[in-house]
Amino acid sequence: MIRTNSIVFKFTLQMAVILAILLSVLVLSNIYSLEVLRSNALTSSRNTLALYQANIHNNFNNFSKDLIEVFDRNIDAAVNTAGLDESSKYFKVQQLKNNLQAKMAGSYSSDGMFIRLPGGLVLEQFNARIGSEDKLALVDYLNTQEFSAAAPRQNGEWQVFRLRGEYYLYKYITYSGVSFGSFVQAGNLLAMVDRGAGDQNRYVLSTTEGRVLAASHIGLPQAEITLESLTRTYHGSYLIVSEPIGEFGRITNMVAKGSLFSGLKLIQWGIALLAVLSVIVVPLVLRFLARDVLRPILELVKAAKAVEQGQTEYQIPRGAPYSLEFRKLFHALESMVSEIKALKIQSYEEQIETSRAEIKYLQMQIRPHFFLNAISTITSLTYQNKNEEIRSLIHSLSEHLRYMFRGGLTEVTLEEEIRHTENYIRMQEIRYPEQIFYMTEMSDEVRYVPVPQFIIQTFTENIFKHAMFVQELLSIFIRARMTLRDGILMAWIVIEDNGAGFAREWLDAQEQAETAEDGAKVGIANIRRTLQLLYKRDDLLKLSNNTESAGARVELWIPVRPADPPIQKEE
Repeated sequence: MIRTNSIVFKFTLQMAVILAILLSVLVLSNIYSLEVLRSNALTSSRNTLALYQANIHNNFNNFSKDLIEVFDRNIDAAVNTAGLDESSKYFKVQQLKNNLQAKMAGSYSSDGMFIRLPGGLVLEQFNARIGSEDKLALVDYLNTQEFSAAAPRQNGEWQVFRLRGEYYLYKYITYSGVSFGSFVQAGNLLAMVDRGAGDQNRYVLSTTEGRVLAASHIGLPQAEITLESLTRTYHGSYLIVSEPIGEFGRITNMVAKGSLFSGLKLIQWGIALLAVLSVIVVPLVLRFLARDVLRPILELVKAAKAVEQGQTEYQIPRGAPYSLEFRKLFHALESMVSEIKALKIQSYEEQIETSRAEIKYLQMQIRPHFFLNAISTITSLTYQNKNEEIRSLIHSLSEHLRYMFRGGLTEVTLEEEIRHTENYIRMQEIRYPEQIFYMTEMSDEVRYVPVPQFIIQTFTENIFKHAMFVQELLSIFIRARMTLRDGILMAWIVIEDNGAGFAREWLDAQEQAETAEDGAKVGIANIRRTLQLLYKRDDLLKLSNNTESAGARVELWIPVRPADPPIQKEE
């Protein structure tokens, strides 16, 4: 019988208490780690969905712009076909078909567009993404469908129809008995979202009412299913996040829990091992002398306190005469600490990669979409036999593309950015001969300062969008030099033009204007966000009007970081 005042009893009791505390800490740590991973996964999923929402929204904007452009350019010709003779009507119909074909040749076009003429004649043009059997079914549908001139749906929503087991989103405009429409297959719309080769999550598109339109990595039955039923099926093994898409419904991300929590298996095994060891060690304590047990217990308490205080580099003293059980216990503790350290490092790396992905996405948003204009300019020059200008434009365009698709860069030297901007201006000079004057000035010490890619070219592109007028000379001035600001060495960049400048009401509330998702100021908003991500400051961009020339004035301050390695120029 063990006496309550004996050292063995007290030591055993203390050991039991310490083991209970240790196991509680480990279990709570595991629970906390699971919750942190779950929270990080949900945050990452929402951020990913935000990117996909913007991508899909941009696609629908392009589809709607194409539809409106086709309507504006062809409505008069389409309406007048009703009063033409057969020969004139034939040529007019061919002209309308050619216009549809030209519009569908773009990289950002929908899956198909159509024009329904008075009398029921339907002219259609399909994208290469649509198969031949689907094309026949779509032609039959368009020939039988009636497109009324009723008011459009609220909030710019697209309507849904189903053919051959596939869902389609469509939008149309009806005027004077003529209907213009555009449609896209839901599966193709989901495929347009660039998820990357390593993204194995499941994505679902559904309507506002919850009807599932398309899904990736999920086999959908022929019958209609709802997002609610899909969620009930997969909620046990997936984290499910859903966000609205104003044009038609919602996009949902399903993240596999198994792959998410696989990194915690070692900790869970460590906890189970410690639980088994505690059952074995406590009875054996009765046989040990105080000196054989007390020292390892004290060392264990010391280690637990060190871990609790965040000292992940703590090491158990080597060579001490500990029993085998305590050695295993200490080994499990070290394994747990190493795993926690690895998880922290992994979490930090994921945050860094998320920031890099956001910067790269912002850069992709602000890159110019003028390639169709460049192709049109080349076509126009061929009719004028201006071979030298064609060669110059093609060379400049190839340099522009090479600069855009440089792999993995978010920063370039200031000299490279300015040379890229000059190359962009030269392409515009070919398009607008004798209407552009530009001048760049750059001091030697500022040439190799790292700056965000496209930061100058974005504002230069805005100048051509908002300050370029027919038969008027456009002047652009770009200057860069070193300066001290608040005691910090910075590259100071000034971009000026002689246009109409920024609207006063917009300058007075530019923060709110920049965040509007109307496409007008998204480039400036992205530049401001990029500067915040890279330099952790929100005072590096200033927009104003030049009091002398009445044009716009943009000032940028780029902090110089001497510790950063210099960016090597590409050959």
